[in-house]
Amino acid sequence: MTASPCATATDRVAALETVLGDPADPLNPLGDAAVLAADRRGELPPGAESLLGSFGLDAEFVPLDLGGRLTDVATAAELLRAVSRRDLALARGYGSASLLAAQFVWAYGSPGQRRDTARLLLGGGKLATGAYSSHGLAVVPRGGTARWQLEGSLPALVNAPRAAGFVTAARHPADGGESVLLIRREDLPPGAVRECSPDEADAPRRIPAGSLEFRGWPVPERSFVGPPGHGFPATVRVLEATRTLGPSMALGCADTALRAALRAVLTAEGGVRRITSRSTRRAVVSQFADLLVADCVLLVATRSLYLRPGPSSIWTAAARCLVPRLLQQSTGDLRAVLGAHLLREDGGYGTFRKHLRDLAEVPPGSVGDSRALSTLLPHLATLARRSWTAADGGGIDELFLPGGPLPPLDLGRLDGATTVDPLAGMLAGAHDPTGVGTTPTALRLRLRELGGQLAGLREECRRLPEHDPAAVANARGYAHAERYTLLVAAAACLGVWQSARRRPDAGFLADPSWLTVALGRISLRLGLPVAAPAPGSREEEALLSEAVLRCRENRSLDLYDTVLGSADPGRRGG
Repeated sequence: MTASPCATATDRVAALETVLGDPADPLNPLGDAAVLAADRRGELPPGAESLLGSFGLDAEFVPLDLGGRLTDVATAAELLRAVSRRDLALARGYGSASLLAAQFVWAYGSPGQRRDTARLLLGGGKLATGAYSSHGLAVVPRGGTARWQLEGSLPALVNAPRAAGFVTAARHPADGGESVLLIRREDLPPGAVRECSPDEADAPRRIPAGSLEFRGWPVPERSFVGPPGHGFPATVRVLEATRTLGPSMALGCADTALRAALRAVLTAEGGVRRITSRSTRRAVVSQFADLLVADCVLLVATRSLYLRPGPSSIWTAAARCLVPRLLQQSTGDLRAVLGAHLLREDGGYGTFRKHLRDLAEVPPGSVGDSRALSTLLPHLATLARRSWTAADGGGIDELFLPGGPLPPLDLGRLDGATTVDPLAGMLAGAHDPTGVGTTPTALRLRLRELGGQLAGLREECRRLPEHDPAAVANARGYAHAERYTLLVAAAACLGVWQSARRRPDAGFLADPSWLTVALGRISLRLGLPVAAPAPGSREEEALLSEAVLRCRENRSLDLYDTVLGSADPGRRGG
């Protein structure tokens, strides 16, 4: 089953879910049992890539005008999240590596490069990329017919052993510039690709990976994507446009981990509807709330690329920094729920451990966190002086609509320069977001506290020197940036809830209970004294009941509430 290029994101995800099948079915080749068995063998699920090929997932990485179905990266991220709910390694190896590499070609490649790359992907070929770092390679002048030669190496590239093409960045030591290169497999010299063994520290688990080695290799002119030495702006913009892709796939992985833990608990308690252990209830509610927090940030950050490209760089950086760490921590907390049975393989225990391991390997780790925070540092002083007030908040309702329409992406508008932050500004003076005095007391308290946190951060950042990033690249500056990511998350949650209240079919997302708990989780990370929801409270019951119901009905635990393994889109967005 394939999806029409005219189909909505909802329909395309539903069509893919039909192909992926019921994850709880022990006979499904992409079900939890089969994926876990393949994980034990250290390989991808047999036949999984052929199954994705039969759906035509490769076409989702190729623009419409080149014969594919790619309309926006947001939809591609949803599709890859569906795959990562089954197996994160499969999503990375089959999809995200090629999608990231191809973005350079779609945006900056010549017509011939675009046609060749489209033909490669639509034919089932794979791409590998090292474009996120130019430090390993250098393009230097060369005499003779070739003007340039390539020196250096890149380690552990996903798909390298089987890639038909490589997209990578390389430095120009002479002028400090950077080039983007599209290298065909057939152009490489013998021995340029070395396959990594599973035991190598940098090699991703269960995904074919290899290193690239170049020693004076003459670079063909057709390999340059754009003019030599002018690739840095392209790299910055493409990486910003795809910054939320990895965290979105990680959320699919965390979704399955929570469902697996819930399934284990419900089975252990005889299938009863109510979970009796207080600590278990608290852990499930906390993790479910954290999943919703993460997805709210990702929703706003991804849609901002299309709808608010000015401040999108700070919001995508906040999502890249916060979401993987949030999911890794909260999913890890579920280990205490499973207790002594954690090492069992049946009843969801093995699936939980597998996805917890996968989450721990979400790239690029602490280095990526530091880079994301570094993106935020130069903006803090400016935003504190010119924004983060109630006058700047709001006017961005279109960012909070899951599955809402998007215009074409214009990478040229992603210039990384902004002086106004309407997202964080939503927290200023948002004590009663309903405007009619009906906001629950606990929610008003959370919003008042978070508004105070924003005001405090604003005062502290106003003391920072403006237009001097080096002066704030220290422990205090990074601490300010981390606080900012949490406040962005709180504002994103508030916006999603307010948007849901205006939609008659929003269901669970219109309930203030989830927002109250989600903001409490954020406040706790900000160091505020926040108690967990009281046993039996409305907030706890609402989140626990929704999580258990979705688990029983085989629906995802993110904002989209997707029916898993069915062509029926279910109650997406509700």
